[in-house]
Amino acid sequence: MTRFSVPLTLALLLFGCASPVTKVPPAPRTFATLLSESPYSAFKAAIDTLLPDTLFPPSNVGIKVVSLRTGETLYELNADMLFNPASNEKLFTAAAALSLLGEEYPLETLFFVDSAAGIIGVKPHGDPLLSTADADSIAGLLAPLLPPRESWKLVCDISYFDDLHRGSGWTWDSEPAAYAAYITPLILNGNSIQVSVRPGATTGDTVIVQTDPFTNYVSIENLGVTVADTVRERLRISRKWRERLNVITVTGETIDTLRGREVSLSLWDPDRYAATVLAERLSRVGVPVGPVTLDTSRLSGTEVLRFSHRLDSAVTFMAKISDNLTAEALLKVLGAERFGPPGSAEGGISVVHQFLSEKGIDTTRMILADGSGVSRYNLTSASAIIDLLRAMHRSEDHFPAFYHALPVAGVDGTIGHRMKGTMAEGNLRAKTGTLSGVSALSGYVTTREGELLAFSILMQNYHTSSRHYRKVQDSIGRVLAESSRQE
Repeated sequence: MTRFSVPLTLALLLFGCASPVTKVPPAPRTFATLLSESPYSAFKAAIDTLLPDTLFPPSNVGIKVVSLRTGETLYELNADMLFNPASNEKLFTAAAALSLLGEEYPLETLFFVDSAAGIIGVKPHGDPLLSTADADSIAGLLAPLLPPRESWKLVCDISYFDDLHRGSGWTWDSEPAAYAAYITPLILNGNSIQVSVRPGATTGDTVIVQTDPFTNYVSIENLGVTVADTVRERLRISRKWRERLNVITVTGETIDTLRGREVSLSLWDPDRYAATVLAERLSRVGVPVGPVTLDTSRLSGTEVLRFSHRLDSAVTFMAKISDNLTAEALLKVLGAERFGPPGSAEGGISVVHQFLSEKGIDTTRMILADGSGVSRYNLTSASAIIDLLRAMHRSEDHFPAFYHALPVAGVDGTIGHRMKGTMAEGNLRAKTGTLSGVSALSGYVTTREGELLAFSILMQNYHTSSRHYRKVQDSIGRVLAESSRQE
């Protein structure tokens, strides 16, 4: 008879070290022991014991674990209850994008030249990976293609996406955090700027503020002061976001012995930011460019360059660091590819819904409000996520890219520091999800005997630190990695 076992050390922890003649006391009747289901009692007890009543309730948890070898459900608890998935929402976006567009789909930025009118045209298609280094490369590639002129105009056609720059259900006060950057078709550095602050040379000096990239698109108001020891007003780095200005503000104090601090801030009108940096980079290589123009009309001139990143690179970047802007850009790309420009979140969500339905996933029992999971309107269940993970596992063409895009426990991404020193390290691959009062972890893990499992853990409605809930998730991940089937 087959049974699903847990490690000996865990069994001793659960059931004590009693001799064979000693009666083992029954496990406490927690909500988990009463509501969870598993065909394997030891496996059930191993996970139930990790769900303390001090955490669940008052908060809620939904869990489902299935074998991808046999299709058997190994454990479930509140598996059909609806939760806010936070960034587990990105699993749906990644799966749809890879399956419908393909790993090699190019996220392109097109460049046109109209020599007679003195126009360099830019037509972006939502590439979320463009960086300052890419802007330097583009400038270097364009410069030899341009005849000498006293000045060029840089005109950007931003009609590929609609003009809704934030997701449905996003909180109004998330600015200027980079995780809620504006969604645009022309994206540079995640539509954000890196600000570094370090102490001045001596006590009493203003702090030293630098941006990466350096650009005239932003200005700096520096009221930060270097102090010797006691900080009376902590250092604050922000942007005048209420005024919709790209003015970086630094206030407060920092101790002269500290190394400094770095933050990433979103920018207002980031299409123009990207175009401005590109114009500045062109000027550096000898191409004089005047003020930039944003438009939604067709560009004239001859296409001279296409710069792109592959879709699988964007999906990996999105999943590894849980990048919200990449997810939202891919959602709008899906909408634009299916329904034509301008791409919208509404169109992208429609495409994802259809994709899920074709995979046999019940979309009537979920709400998809955005592509990233930032929205508080999103709702789904552990069962729905498991159905998606199963469907992708069955996809021979797209599963490798989907699987390898996920963060690896103890190795990289958002779980690179978690589950180290356990059998989950270098093994478990999963997408995290975090909002205030929400924590999730869903993905794949291989058991001691090489059996691949899919799991989903959703937690919400708590007011304490998320670390307590992540600790429970990590403990479950360890149990799954160390489990085995025994005859």
